[in-house]
Amino acid sequence: NKVGLFGLLQSFADLLKLIIKFKVMFFQNRSWLSWMGVYLLVVLSCGYCVILALGYSGMSCSNLMLWFLALTSVTGYSLLSVGWGSYNKFALLSCVRSAFGSVSFEACFMCVVIMVAVVVGGYGVGSLVSNVWLVG
Repeated sequence: NKVGLFGLLQSFADLLKLIIKFKVMFFQNRSWLSWMGVYLLVVLSCGYCVILALGYSGMSCSNLMLWFLALTSVTGYSLLSVGWGSYNKFALLSCVRSAFGSVSFEACFMCVVIMVAVVVGGYGVGSLVSNVWLVG
């Protein structure tokens, strides 16, 4: 079952199913913590789109990479809240595993961003693009 042309809208259909799906009985409902985590993940995805659009538009923001790092650091909290609010120990364990993977990615990514900022001389995308000698 593919939604849209070549399945391009499948992820949006899965997101809609995740948000709308609920149980009838009260004790099986998602908790507010789980809902907050899901909505935070959606907001983070929109934030990534905004940051990438700002980077490609050529807008001068001297700290765009720092904003990207700050946005990335919130991902672990949203994953933990989704798992903790699901009332399922297997979902909690898998979300803890995903959050630890996200944190380890963030640590490596922060090291790379700091090293690039030291070489380039700033955290802005404009300063990175202006140094063409780094490409070749």
